Amino acid sequence: MTLKKPLHKIGIAGIALTLTGCGGGQDLGGFSRGLGGDLSSGYNSPISSRFDNNQGGKATNTRGVYAHLEGSFTLKVEGDPFDYETNDVTVTLKNPEGGPVEVPAFYDGDEKTPTWRFRYTPSSTGHYTFVDVKRHREIARADAVTPKEWTVKGDAIPGFIRVGTGDKSRFVFDNGARYYPLGQNQAWKNGESPEISANFEKMKGAGENWSRVWMNHWDGKNLDWSADSKAQTKPGELDLSVARKWDKLVDSAEKNGIFFQMVLQHHGQFASKSGARFSSNIDPNWESNPWNTANGGFLKDPADFFTDPQARKLTKKKLYYILARYGYSPNVLAWELFNEVENTDAAKGALLQDVAMWHREMAFFIKQYDGYRHLVTTSATSANALDSPLLEAMDYAQIHLYPSDIVSALSGFDVTSTTKNFGKPVFVGEFGASGLKDADGKVLHNGVWISLMRFPSGAAQYWDWENVEKQDLYSHLRSASAFVTASGLANQSGLVSTTPEVSTPQKRTLSFGAGGGFGEAKQSDFVVGAGIPSGFSEFPAFLQGENHRKMMPKPLTFSVNYAKPGTFTLTVETVAKAGAKVNLKLDGETKETRTYPVGDKDYTPDKTVSVLTLEVPAGAHKIAIESVGADWVKPASYSFSDYAPALAVFARQGKEFAAGWVVGSGARTAQGNLKLVGVAP
Repeated sequence: MTLKKPLHKIGIAGIALTLTGCGGGQDLGGFSRGLGGDLSSGYNSPISSRFDNNQGGKATNTRGVYAHLEGSFTLKVEGDPFDYETNDVTVTLKNPEGGPVEVPAFYDGDEKTPTWRFRYTPSSTGHYTFVDVKRHREIARADAVTPKEWTVKGDAIPGFIRVGTGDKSRFVFDNGARYYPLGQNQAWKNGESPEISANFEKMKGAGENWSRVWMNHWDGKNLDWSADSKAQTKPGELDLSVARKWDKLVDSAEKNGIFFQMVLQHHGQFASKSGARFSSNIDPNWESNPWNTANGGFLKDPADFFTDPQARKLTKKKLYYILARYGYSPNVLAWELFNEVENTDAAKGALLQDVAMWHREMAFFIKQYDGYRHLVTTSATSANALDSPLLEAMDYAQIHLYPSDIVSALSGFDVTSTTKNFGKPVFVGEFGASGLKDADGKVLHNGVWISLMRFPSGAAQYWDWENVEKQDLYSHLRSASAFVTASGLANQSGLVSTTPEVSTPQKRTLSFGAGGGFGEAKQSDFVVGAGIPSGFSEFPAFLQGENHRKMMPKPLTFSVNYAKPGTFTLTVETVAKAGAKVNLKLDGETKETRTYPVGDKDYTPDKTVSVLTLEVPAGAHKIAIESVGADWVKPASYSFSDYAPALAVFARQGKEFAAGWVVGSGARTAQGNLKLVGVAP
């Protein structure tokens, strides 16, 4: 049997599919269940086939945790209250079985009242009582202890998030249930934009469960770097008003079911504009860093942060305080040691071993003192290989992508083999449009959906939270979340990424961009079939000219086969300020040339000169794009008219389960046949 019915229809576009399995043509009607996407011009529709006999992702036990216990007391401060070596203050509780529980305390007082607090997340119900306070393992005289008793009851929550013991590409809660992160970044608050906690509420409404928040100074969230330079803390001091702001953020995450990565450092803190040894000049904040000797600090150079003994000691002191104050919360998914550390001066100066050693040292420190065993991670640009020493001590990896075409970038990403070799979860922690131009949310939409069909660990996480809010793009995330839930995709094991064959009576323009960044071309010849060419996910976004000829020694060449006469179109997005020149060749003969003049800076060419078109006869041909000017051009897209089937499908499937994302083009209704190889009848 075959299924031929509209799966989804909205607005001016719709699709109908015929779905054929390899087991005799069984009716795969399940593909229409869990439908949660939309299809309009440039958008798409999801499909899912669910078989309930795959139990690989279900909970393996029922153990979770309960709401945390909290108490306070006063205790005379001896020296630095934020130094765990000077003030190793702990609280002993008695659990329901009569055994001791030791909990770290943290300072939260002022000049008048030396208040300390403690927080503990229990894993069992019953009666807990306060026993004593110790400093350096000796009983200390604490006053005003309140409360002294707690009764834990009710239902457990899933618990803290771990890496799966069987399938190490997956996340699981303490109770064994799968966690599939899907959400958006909420790094900081800008100006009059909503508070992060308010955005958490909207994210909950959209079914999101993941976020990423930076400990940065410009919106008042850095414990040791004030937003007000006139009220700057001294190196080693922590700002308790900032600490209390984080209390509220953690509380909001818990109320709204958001599990977030607390980003403890960002590259700008140790990136300089110029004048230092290396000067990465990527989002530099070093010039205002309070640890800079120019500002009364102790570091002469930002690259010294990773090796200087005092910097490492103060970093550990801050980490210990963070663990003591916020470690109780299961909604802290992970401690992220750094955002894009490759963009610091040290990394740009080829001091990667120093940076990697720092990561290992700090990860070991956290694992030594974090009684709740939170995950530890760091974030990397796409250029950072997963076998980098930066990631050796990390529990999982995230990559950041801002390609010309997010579908091209992710469609060819072989996560199955990558995670098998890497042995840890991998997902995209940041993605967005090139130049962050995504007013209609198309990049958000496509990035999330292609990631569902390629990444078993988690969805790709959109960076531009302000765009989501401004353009009200929550519906794209809501549909993806609903699909994951309804289809049971996150609970499946052993799926592989596929691009099933689709045949349609209609043809569409096949259009795609490069998936890589500014890098060397490892391949220059591509065969264009029904979809994005194999290997194009890694092709650089920039077509290099004479200034960087070694990066691209050969012209980009497409081998094509047009069923009928058509066109090839190259759309140029950006031109280097040094100028460029592009030749379009058909079967070795130059058919179109465009020269771009020198500019004051890299620029977007006028629409009248940004599009180059080539007439292509029916049959097999070779189309070559030569960049023969001084410098590069950055194409937005490569387009082949009436070339591919009107529908394309990206899928993840096993023997008894398949989920797919159907991509259409334009406003036309299309129908066709989808062949799923390897799915049981």
